[in-house]
Amino acid sequence: MESTPVNWESLDSLVINFAKSEHLIEDSSAPSSPSSSSASSSSNSSSSYHSRLLIRQIRRSIESGDVDSAIYLLREHAPVVLDDHRILFRLQKQKFIELLRRGTEKDRDSAIQCLRVALAPCALDAYPEAYEEFKHILLALIFDKEDKCSPVADEFVETDMILILKNLWEITIFILKNMIFC
Repeated sequence: MESTPVNWESLDSLVINFAKSEHLIEDSSAPSSPSSSSASSSSNSSSSYHSRLLIRQIRRSIESGDVDSAIYLLREHAPVVLDDHRILFRLQKQKFIELLRRGTEKDRDSAIQCLRVALAPCALDAYPEAYEEFKHILLALIFDKEDKCSPVADEFVETDMILILKNLWEITIFILKNMIFC
């Protein structure tokens, strides 16, 4: 499966423009009314910039397979995002796969612990199909990650940008809708 390179700067810009057009965030480049102060304009610009930096950090963490860092950033800066069990389930599922992808015995044990402590509880609360996805992902423990004919071979594709983009899109929209930063 060939993947197309993603221009992340363009994608970030597209998401921000979409959020502005849907009035999810204020457009700092729009002309302000005479009664508004320059301080509020500066604050909006700073908040938008901060959200873009946070999104970029989360994206880089997920891309590099460091899902724990992405979850930490979300807990630190936008904890409400993790209240959405769909997002949390997808992140925990990605963490499980990343641990198995590393291939060491210690990481396999960590993956099993992730299943027990994080992924299974999320699967029950996330969305109706999540439990089916959870049962499917258990096959990753049985099949070798190098087995291209396994039913979970697609889970181990390192360039699986569709899943990463799906996670990032949901997180980004959630952050922009709520503009929740501590």
